[in-house]
Amino acid sequence: MLPSDSVSADALVREVRELHDDLGGWLGTADDAARERFLGQQHPDFSMVTLDGDILTRATLADRLRGAGGAVPGLRIDIDDIEILVRAAQTAVVRFRERHRHGETVTSRLTTAVLLTDPAARNGLRWRSVHETACADK
Repeated sequence: MLPSDSVSADALVREVRELHDDLGGWLGTADDAARERFLGQQHPDFSMVTLDGDILTRATLADRLRGAGGAVPGLRIDIDDIEILVRAAQTAVVRFRERHRHGETVTSRLTTAVLLTDPAARNGLRWRSVHETACADK
C-alpha cells in the first residue's frame, strides 16, 4: 500500500505527456514557449543518458536544444506503455515508450525517468534524470 502523501499517479502520467508535447513543439515547430516550458521542468541537477550513451547535464541539453527549434518539422512524439515503477512522497520513477514520428519515419525508445516533487513545478514534479534506450517499434 502506498503512503497517502505519495506522488499522484495522474500527475505523473500528465507530466510525462506534457513534457513530450513541449519537446515535440520545439523540435517540430520552433515554438519558443514550448522550449521554455520543457527546460523549466528540468531539475537544476538534471542529467540524462542519451541513445548514444552520452551523459548530458541540464546546461548541455539546453545548449543542444537552443539551435534545434524546428529541426524536425512536423515531429510528433507519442507516449504509451507508461509504467510507474516507484511512487513515494518526494520521488517517482517511471518507464514509458516514446515514438518519434516524422513523416513516414518512426523511431522508438524506452525511457526511464526519475522525477522529484516540487510544488512550484507544473504538475508538482521536476525531472531529475532520464535514461533512453533504443528499441524496436511494436
